[in-house]
Amino acid sequence: MIPFAKKVKVEGTLMDVCSKCARFGDEVAKKAAPKKTISPIVIQRLDKRESRPVYKDVFTTQDTGFSLVSDYAKKITKARNSKHLTKKELGTKINEKLSVIHSLERGELHPDDKLIKKLEKELLISLREKVSDVQVEKKAYSQGMTLGDFIKKA
Repeated sequence: MIPFAKKVKVEGTLMDVCSKCARFGDEVAKKAAPKKTISPIVIQRLDKRESRPVYKDVFTTQDTGFSLVSDYAKKITKARNSKHLTKKELGTKINEKLSVIHSLERGELHPDDKLIKKLEKELLISLREKVSDVQVEKKAYSQGMTLGDFIKKA
């Protein structure tokens, strides 16, 4: 490309030429860049992106002190049967697949907090229990607990 070239139309062909050669054709005016408008669909999608959930790092969050009960599968099955619901009906009510409900009741799937809340709300049960903090005895010396100390306690 020539450093100080002009756009010129010479016999129907658009060319970049120097100022001396520009006299052989008609100079073409530069087009103004068209203003870009954002379509409403793009705006909607950008809004949806902003409203997506922000995932937390599980290692930096505080422990809530609650844990999933050990017999959650039996509790879910018993509560579902007492409400006279099929697995499919329960799945539809809490917006989960039948396979999820089936896996929960067999004890193969450990539900996350969101699923636990949905199940507790629909079945009117509690699937979490408070976990008490375990206190560890500290001895006067600074080495802490050794393997031998642990075995003596048992």
